[in-house]
Amino acid sequence: MSTAERQDPSSRFDTGRLTAISDGIFAVALTLLILDVKPPDVAASRLGGALLATAPRLGIFALSFAVVAYYWVVHHLMFVYLRTADRGLLWGNLLFLFTIVVLPFSAAVLGRYPLAAPALVLYGLNLACCSAALWLSWWHAARQGFLATLHPAQGRYIVLRFALSSTLAILGVALAAALPLASLALFLAVPVLHALTSRPVPRRNRIAR
Repeated sequence: MSTAERQDPSSRFDTGRLTAISDGIFAVALTLLILDVKPPDVAASRLGGALLATAPRLGIFALSFAVVAYYWVVHHLMFVYLRTADRGLLWGNLLFLFTIVVLPFSAAVLGRYPLAAPALVLYGLNLACCSAALWLSWWHAARQGFLATLHPAQGRYIVLRFALSSTLAILGVALAAALPLASLALFLAVPVLHALTSRPVPRRNRIAR
């Protein structure tokens, strides 16, 4: 941070509004995911088969809901450490939210073509961009000294989290043409591995609210 920014209080921002707009956009993105899953419009005698036909879209909806929920949790945990923000972090956070808003579109394409390589590539690149944009915000906040003091091991753990989610997404993209089911499994692994292996934030590193 420059000397001018340190001396000018208007260059620093409270994180409350960042959290508010982020939570609102996450809520909208989670809601939009279901809009691509239409109820069958067929005769009652054909309803069973029609419901089975919607299974791929319901599966992609469930996957995407878990993915967006994962990014919301990680974003929330990031803001536990955040003490203040600047214009760079505001724009970085908006870039991340842009990648989240695109996810319902990527999910809709994948729901229609669940094993098509272009759809899998689009979805995987979207996930990789989400992780990269969130890591960029974290890196900027750490570089500017906006984060609470972290134990080195905790800092490495967080960086590894970002690297793992990006790597899984890129591997899914690489396998999209040859092994589409494996590609989908790698995308699913992003939220599942986080849920199974996440650690609690140490109390001494939490920020008093």
